[in-house]
Amino acid sequence: MAKFDFKKLVNDSADKLKNGAQKAQEAVKEFDIKTAAGDVMTKGKDAAEYFKQKTDETVQAVSQAVRKKEEVRGFITAQGAVKLMGMMMAADGDISKQELGQLQEIGNELDEHFPEYQGKIVEECTALVEKLDAENYREELYDVVRDVIQESLHASGATVPVKLLLWNLLVVAQSDSCYQEEEAKLIRYIARHLEIDKSIVPEMEHALRAMLAIENEMEWLKSTDRPFGTVEPVLTELAERKATIVQAVHDLIGD
Repeated sequence: MAKFDFKKLVNDSADKLKNGAQKAQEAVKEFDIKTAAGDVMTKGKDAAEYFKQKTDETVQAVSQAVRKKEEVRGFITAQGAVKLMGMMMAADGDISKQELGQLQEIGNELDEHFPEYQGKIVEECTALVEKLDAENYREELYDVVRDVIQESLHASGATVPVKLLLWNLLVVAQSDSCYQEEEAKLIRYIARHLEIDKSIVPEMEHALRAMLAIENEMEWLKSTDRPFGTVEPVLTELAERKATIVQAVHDLIGD
């Protein structure tokens, strides 16, 4: 067996440590601390700027998505809104001149292109009314309404708030001073599919009835032979009551 030379091992290890120390010293001499620090700072700065850029991009993307959702959610396209008002006219099987007048007025307010398809909507509504005696009239009407809502609710380019549409539907339905049961049922069906809280419909119905009553009373007072000095305070009070109701409806639509 070869003899283990412990002394040689110690000497060899010492030489290796010494050589390693010398190489380390040479490396330290060649190491430019300022340059190295600058490299670290530069890379750190680049990393920070990159991280900030990516963070800003993410925030911007999320914000855009949220804004896009806010712009569309709770809105319906103008053409879809006008079509639903046309369907409302056909609900009771009788399209009056007053309803057509309201449709034209509201349609022009909602969509500048309304005159281009106004005739088509009236034609479709008339065709539905002609089917009044058919057993499936109500089902067919509701099918058309549902299809219109599915196509235009929350769709790209939707600009009409659904609560504003609901109010306009009530105005059209009561424009002939005869709010039929079928119209009331259809309005509730539409409100449900427009995802509007069920409590909103009776609130709007009550507000509209109150406004119409006030307007009728004001018209009657203006047509009487009573002295203006006697009528004026009453007209002023009625006008203030109407303004209060209008503001309440405005707030309800804006919620």
